[in-house]
Order: sequence, then structure tokens, then C-alpha cells
Amino acid sequence: MIPVIDLKNPYALQHIEDAYTSVGFAVFTNALDTKDQTDMNCWFDEMKSFFELDQETKNKYPYEGDTNLGYSIVGDENVDPTAPKDMKESFNYNNQRMPEHLWPTELNGFKANALQSVDIADRLTLKILSMFDKILKCGNKLVDAHMKPFNTTRVIHYPAYTGPLEDRQMRIGEHSDYGTITLLWQINDVPGLEVQDLEGKWHPVPYASDGVVCNIGDLLQRWSNDYFKSTKHRVVNSHIHKTRYSMPHFVDPAPGTIVKNLMGRMTDKYEPIESLEYLKWRLSQSY
Repeated sequence: MIPVIDLKNPYALQHIEDAYTSVGFAVFTNALDTKDQTDMNCWFDEMKSFFELDQETKNKYPYEGDTNLGYSIVGDENVDPTAPKDMKESFNYNNQRMPEHLWPTELNGFKANALQSVDIADRLTLKILSMFDKILKCGNKLVDAHMKPFNTTRVIHYPAYTGPLEDRQMRIGEHSDYGTITLLWQINDVPGLEVQDLEGKWHPVPYASDGVVCNIGDLLQRWSNDYFKSTKHRVVNSHIHKTRYSMPHFVDPAPGTIVKNLMGRMTDKYEPIESLEYLKWRLSQSY
């Protein structure tokens, strides 16, 4: 149900349009060149070392709500406000607005490798948004709005767990993402990520060792006047006895961007909104 799209396929653009006007998710293969894939794999090893640090050390770099950056302990967040806390810990970072005191100093190379991962993700983001511009026939509006983006990258550790769970408690509760798009690296092959289609059915997202999951966020659904679909997803407990890692790269436009209908040939379904205020409002509901 969730398509796997080879970006080198000459028909990739049509497959992408089909995916994002229906289920809102796809897995891209051949998204990175060999060097970028190797550099990402090095970062994934470094990232795992951070989560292996003792709890007291990790707590030295706490999540700061005003920047949406830093370390969050297990149970600190629930993306579904109606459900119990999520069963994960995470570290948010950025290459432009990250305070120096939030960079862990215990691991040599952590900051450099983290920043390199952002650079790789940012370049892939612009490549994907360029394709979306072509699909929406809106010139370069999406690419232009993300040349100085407000992106946030997160590494997530889902610890193996065998204890009791509260009713409806999951590794991550069902939710849609807030921004333009999200790129997600499933770092190991432990299943759990599921997507809800427009009919309410849940489907597992396939794993590909060189794959990058890309999904539409609420802001882009609004921006495209509902042409692209932002769909709910979750990480279920089917393999909660196994450790899972992932890295989402949350893509948001430059602060001050006014989000309004890109589909000029269609009647507006939403009022224009400033992108950063929208993001802050959505984040306030999760922490």
C-alpha cells in the first residue's frame, strides 16, 4: 500500500504525484549518492552512542521548548494529546539555531557528524521540493520558501521494553506531522511504523536499507489546497521487545512565510497563515 519509488525511474514524478495525492507517504530509493549514504551511516553509529550514555549525562542537554531543540527523556512527549506518553527518547538539533550548550561534549565528532547529517537532509529536501513544484505547477515557490528553512532534525531511540503498558500507549501515538514534509530514515529494520489511509485502514511502511521515507505535513496539505494529503501515522508495539532507531528531518519554510493556496486555479479552502506561528501552536499541544 505504501509505495516504494526509485528516484532514478524515468516515471518517478508520476509515481510521486500518485502517492502524495492518495496516501501521503512513500519510500524513496536511490535518494542519496554513495558518499552521502556512507556519511549518514557514520552518523547513525555516533547517534546510537549518545543514547548509550547514562541518564544523568543525557539530562545535561534538556529539551528547550522555545527552540524545539535538545534531549527529551522517555515519556516526555505525547504527539497524541488524548493518549498516554510516547515510549521513546529523542534528541533534536539544527545547523543554524542550535545553542552551543545543547551539543553533547562527551562524544568526539558528535556535533560535526550531526551537522553533516542536516546538510545531507537539506539537500535532499530541496531535490524533493523541486519535484513538488513541478507537480503543482507553481514555479519555484516551494524551493524558494525553503532556501533559509526552519528545519529540525531528530534522532529517536525506542528502548526495548517488556513491562506493563497503559491503555492506548504506543511507541508513538497516532498523529500527522505539522510542517511541509518530513524525511525519515528508518535506521534499523525493526518494524512498527504504520500509516492510515484515507479510508481509515492502517498499513505498515516497508523498510529499505537505502530508503528514505517522505511524507506530507499538514502545512503542505494546506499550502496545496488539499491536493497533497497529510495522513496520520504511528509506531505500534508489535516489536516493542526490540530496540528501534529512526531519524526524522522535519521541514518547515523560512519564518515569515505566508502559507496560502499554491493552486491558483482552485478556490481557496484555507485562510493564509504565517508558518512559524502555525508551527509553535502545533508544538504547544505535544509537550
